[in-house]
This record gives sequence, C-alpha cells and structure tokens, in this order.
Amino acid sequence: MSDELAAEKGASRALAGIPQGLAPHLPLICGSIAWWGCHYLLLWNADVAARDALVAGYDSRFMLSLIGTVATLAALALIAHRKPGFEYARWLPSYGIFAALSLVALSLVFAPLFISEPAPLVALGAVLSGVGNSFAMILYGELHARLPLRALPLVFALEVLGGVLLFLPSLAHDAVALPLSLALALLCALCFLHASRTPGTLGAGLGTAGVDTGLRTLVILAVLTGIGYGMARTFTVGAADPAAIPDGLLSEWVGSCCAALLLIAVFFFQKRLSLFELCLLFVVPFVATGLLLAALRGGVAVIPAVINQGGFVCFFVLMWYFAAVLAARNESGRLTFTIAALFFASQTSQLAGSLVPAQFSNMLSMSLVYLILVVTMGFMYWRSKTNDAVLRTGGEIGTAGDEHAFESAESAEEHPWAAALGLSPREEEIAALLLKRTPYRQISESLFISENTTKTHVRNIYKKADVSSREELLGVLASLAKKG
Repeated sequence: MSDELAAEKGASRALAGIPQGLAPHLPLICGSIAWWGCHYLLLWNADVAARDALVAGYDSRFMLSLIGTVATLAALALIAHRKPGFEYARWLPSYGIFAALSLVALSLVFAPLFISEPAPLVALGAVLSGVGNSFAMILYGELHARLPLRALPLVFALEVLGGVLLFLPSLAHDAVALPLSLALALLCALCFLHASRTPGTLGAGLGTAGVDTGLRTLVILAVLTGIGYGMARTFTVGAADPAAIPDGLLSEWVGSCCAALLLIAVFFFQKRLSLFELCLLFVVPFVATGLLLAALRGGVAVIPAVINQGGFVCFFVLMWYFAAVLAARNESGRLTFTIAALFFASQTSQLAGSLVPAQFSNMLSMSLVYLILVVTMGFMYWRSKTNDAVLRTGGEIGTAGDEHAFESAESAEEHPWAAALGLSPREEEIAALLLKRTPYRQISESLFISENTTKTHVRNIYKKADVSSREELLGVLASLAKKG
C-alpha cells in the first residue's frame, strides 16, 4: 500500500512540475498555435476549396501542396542523412525561407476570392506553401524535442485546439482569413526563431512510452494512414459536387478537435504503453473504423470522416513525439532525419491516396485500405510480441543465473566483458543487444546503422572474443559477466 501511495505522490509531483518545465518554452507554444491556425485557415477555407476543386474529382490545391512538400522533405531528409548532427533549427535561413514562402503562398492561394481567373496563381501558391510547410514541420519537431518529452502529447493537444480556435472566426467573417493567416505566419516564424535561441538539448525521455518498434514500422503505419486520409479527403473535399465541400471541411476541423482529445489520453497512458501499443489503441481503430463506415455509407458522410480524421491527425502529430522518443532512447543524433523520413512517408502516401479520383474512392477501394491496415498492424503487433517473448525466455540463453547477469548489464559500467575483450563503445552496444538475441535487422534499426555495418561489427566482436557463432559468444560473455 505504501508503494502505491508513493507512486501516486510521485505521479502528482510530476504532473505539478509540468507547467514549470514548460514555462521557458511559451514562445514556442505560442508560435506553434499560430502555425496550426495559419495551416487551418489555408486548408479549410470552403470558398477557396469550392472554386479551386477540379471537375474531374481531384482536390488540386491539396495535391499541388503535397507535391511541394514531398519534394522538399526528400531533399531535407537527404541532407540530414549525410550530416547526422545537422539541425535546421540552428540554421538561420530556415526561418526566412518559411516566412517568405508562407507569406507569398497565402497571398496566391487566396487569389480566388479576388481574381476571376486565378488558377495559375493558386497552383504556384499551393506548391510554395508545401515547400514552406516542409521547413515548418522539421523546425516544429526539432524545437519541441527540447521540451520534457513526457509533456509533448499534452502540449500538442493544446496547440492543435488553439489552432482550431484561431480558425473559427473565419467561418463567420471570410474577410479575416487572409490578413489573419498572414499575421499568424509571420508570428510563427518569429516565435520559432526566438525559441531556437533559447539554450536547450534533447528533452529527457523519462516517463515516456516504451520503445518496442523502430523507424521502419512507423514508416509503414505512416504510409497506411496517409493513403486512407488522402482518399478520404478526395472523397469529401475534392468531390465533383461543390455543395458537399463545406461538410467535408467541417469533418476535418471537428476531427482535429477529436484528435486533440486522443492526444490528451495518450499523455496519461503513455507510461503504461509502448509506442506500437499507442498506435494500436489511439490510431488504428479510428482510422480503420472511419474508412469502413465511409465505405458502407457512400457519399460524403460527416461522422465517418470525423472518426478517420481524428485517428489520422492523432498519428500525424504523434510522429513528432515518436521521433523525439526514439532519438532520446537511442542517443543517435538522428532526430532530424527521423522526422523528415516519417513525414516524407506520410505526405507521399497522402499524395498517392489523393490521386484516386473521387468517383473511385468508394466502398471497394476504402474497404481494401481498411483490410490492409488492420491485417498489417495485427501481424506487426503479433510479431513484436513474439520477439519480446523470445527475449524474455532465459532458457535460450543459458541458465537463470546467466540471464540475470545479462539483464543487469544495461550500461557501460555494468559490462565488465567489454573491457576484457577490448570492445569499442559501438561494439559494446551491439554485444549487449546480441545477448538479448536481438535480430540484426532490429539492431540496425535501434542504432540507426545499416545491416552491413552491423554484421561488420559482429564479425569484429567474434574475432576479439575468439568465437565463430552467437552461441559461443553468449557462453563467453556469460562467463565474463559472472567473473565481473
């Protein structure tokens, strides 16, 4: 009973300390709310969407924006991959590029409200908005990773809700949309720039969800959810009937509010669940249910679209959280690349889903995406739990005493065999994972290195330990661990 009371008091102290920990980051939070508000004003303006939608059944403005985003994220990811320590948040031109492109893009995208033949201007504005938004996504993730990571889901929820509140006045007064979005874009750039000058490093990962998955699994989920969202948006917003567009946009902003509620739930449940379990509990059921109900109903169905939007936005926002947690746990310095890779996968799949014409985004296609999503996630979860069960089985490694020795070796100071064998820090990390019978692929994902590099390190470990197989290595390390 005393342990439970102590745990409750510890949790209460942790919750009480969150406002104090977030106080230095208020400019970042204000800038983020401004960014969401600007993003929503651009994305959810019914008049612009109705005048810009093509008769063929595509949401052309949305698609052109995605093309600009995908191309830019690919370039940003490539740079981050080649320069692991590089951060766009520390590169001053990032803020100027975002601000300039956003101001120009917003002016062009809102052209249908003032010009009779705005198609070329809108197309250019959509592409430029995608390019500027790519920089915003990276900056948003890098700067938020400096916050206490446990608080991120709650912060994200407040920022999303704040952005929706900034959007709501435009429903009653169309004239405020353009000046308000321009002001918010400029405010966002200034707040982000101010936040970048605040000293800070990667936030502490204490109290966050357990890491039971890698970047590849999250990329797969990003692709599946992105395709579903792209199809759903084309089905609701890019439909040939302009009268249905307001209902489609209504479902988007209501769904975003629902996503904020899901993020608050993630905040309270994160310590009890792993990353993959968070996806299974708060993302997959909503995305899959929304797709299935939309397929069964046909036409523009607000409720299914709200459910789908809630699950998609929840995962979309959590990708920043996942990237920060993975970077904090692996200490790999690959935060920027992880963010860029996840959002590149999501945006590319959204583009692929939106390429399906509205008349084909029907029962058959949505049902197929639903089935693929559910089956894939179920299989991946079963596989991850099977691997966990294998790792917890001491009989495959040796005696119970050996297993205890292995499990106690969680840090460099607790690896006496590393010094005895003369292992490098990287070889020590890999050897510790080999002790847990982690497959080469999972080692590569967790350490952000290629499988060939992993195998090279393993061969070096075998050579230093004078063994020729993993079983022999386990025996040698078990003996050294006991002696140590």
